Amino acid sequence: MNGKEIALGIFLLLFLASMTTLLLDDEEIVEEGNTLLNSSGDPLFQYEGHDHSNASQHIAGTDNMELLDYNSLSTPGNAEVQVATTPDNKTYAYLAGWNDMHIVDVTDPENTEVVGVFKDPNTQVLDVKYLEYNGREYIIQQNQLVDPGNSDPNVGEWSEPSQVSVVVIDVTDKTNPTWIDSWYDVDHPSGPHNLYTHMINGEWYLFVANPDYNQCNDAIGEACGGVTIAHLNLDGSAARNLQGVPAAGLGHTVVKVGEYEVAWETTRGGWIYIHDMTVQTWPGEDQNDPRYGHTFIYGSYWEAGLRIGDVTDVPHPVTSPEAYAVHATVCKAGQGNPLMCRWRAPEVGLWMDFLDMDDDGQPDSGTTGNENGGRVSYIHYAEPFPEMVDLSHVGYSDEPVHLVTAAVEVLSTNVGTGIIYLIDTTEYTLEDGQFKFKPKLIRDWEIPYAEDHCYGEDCEAHPNGDEWLLFSPHNLDSTYFETTDENDQSHGGGWDGRLYISHYHAGLWIIDIETLVAPESEDRIAIHEEATVAYYLPHGEDGTPLDSSFYDFGWVPFLWAVEHHDGITYASCISTGLYLVQLDIDIPYRL
Repeated sequence: MNGKEIALGIFLLLFLASMTTLLLDDEEIVEEGNTLLNSSGDPLFQYEGHDHSNASQHIAGTDNMELLDYNSLSTPGNAEVQVATTPDNKTYAYLAGWNDMHIVDVTDPENTEVVGVFKDPNTQVLDVKYLEYNGREYIIQQNQLVDPGNSDPNVGEWSEPSQVSVVVIDVTDKTNPTWIDSWYDVDHPSGPHNLYTHMINGEWYLFVANPDYNQCNDAIGEACGGVTIAHLNLDGSAARNLQGVPAAGLGHTVVKVGEYEVAWETTRGGWIYIHDMTVQTWPGEDQNDPRYGHTFIYGSYWEAGLRIGDVTDVPHPVTSPEAYAVHATVCKAGQGNPLMCRWRAPEVGLWMDFLDMDDDGQPDSGTTGNENGGRVSYIHYAEPFPEMVDLSHVGYSDEPVHLVTAAVEVLSTNVGTGIIYLIDTTEYTLEDGQFKFKPKLIRDWEIPYAEDHCYGEDCEAHPNGDEWLLFSPHNLDSTYFETTDENDQSHGGGWDGRLYISHYHAGLWIIDIETLVAPESEDRIAIHEEATVAYYLPHGEDGTPLDSSFYDFGWVPFLWAVEHHDGITYASCISTGLYLVQLDIDIPYRL
């Protein structure tokens, strides 16, 4: 062996030794982080030549996610999705569309089929809610005038009142959805944006988020950007037997009885706008808690934050028939006019302690500086966790904890994608017999790659005004699982909790609540990574832009909402359709 060969041999040995060291170092780095994310890579695609509407450029997700089926429906322009199992044990997904509502049979999650479509032209159907009552099935949907370029802008001249109204549809026959009734609220002429249904003392109630508008006059008591509260006078309801209530019979299903409005004096000003809200009867079992048995609205008021209203004493056809008769009558007579429709739900809690990302000692918002497109302050969606939870096994509290998740909607950022807040709403104060919630922040979460990204016209690296909302959070679903030592997927304690989050063009993200509460990491971004269970970018076909002069997005994915139902996650993509996605650890919960 000559000198050159010896030198080459030494070089190869040193090279192999160096590569071994590098590989070991890489393995150590992977082990210290979330291996799912490290192996899958950053799915927030922004690079030269990237086409947001090309499905083939958005194939990304963690290995623990599987696509079960994709359904393109009959038209693009999809919004909220609601999934329900019927009395005959079949399961259907109901999707709000830009001018229709789809009914999809998802009983076989790998072979879904559109079985019914309710047409609603020249408006925007953004939300749907399903309920069953007295042997009938109903969808309640809202129609909002948000795109005058694609709709009749003359609100007062509608030939069909259901165009900017709450609409009740009988879906007992899925192949023939039938219009039952509509409620046009004269107090909110642009129409509702979001709605929620909840049963109070055996009767269904409807809660409708009505955005503010220029003509609103809070000096006379108008609920500017408030929540309309209506009783659903369905077939079999006690209200149909009430005497002395004009026009409360057949054909008059939505009966407004009052409103809830943010307490203006407690806000910092800024952008105050009711966007979405959810409703829950207090899940705690402590009868000494003054909230026991009460029902609350959890409203998202953008820079006025999370707001909690008590609707327990709403006028009710059984528990308060005299008050119900009065309020139902005057509200109906005035078409919801606030001068006549006077019942108001009291506000019993609020939270506006947004993150302080610029370290100036103030929560970031439009009125305190560092707005950054609403990255931390545009509270858009709030949802209470379905159960009180025991967090003693992770060292948080020895008493059951009530959680509320609040998500922002971000328009344009110079850094970041948008925050999800996990808030503890267990504590309260009691003064003169009146309780008030004392919410406190447990933790925030953001897509772990957020610090490497920005979007919209404020993004220096990729300035593009058309990319507003690009990677923003939108709606989410929170799910509680009872577990055993054998099937627990988190920290033990007899339960698992996960959040399923729609992130517009960033897809579906799933995070673990227990890990978020008690992570091993101390670094903020490392905590976000540790709590992330999975992500997936739905990409069934190239995106189709809406036939709209305002919402021209054709991106894929572009998720409006996700819902978890019996072990399967349903994702509604605005531009492409419905996706059924399976997280591996959710398989045991499929019925």
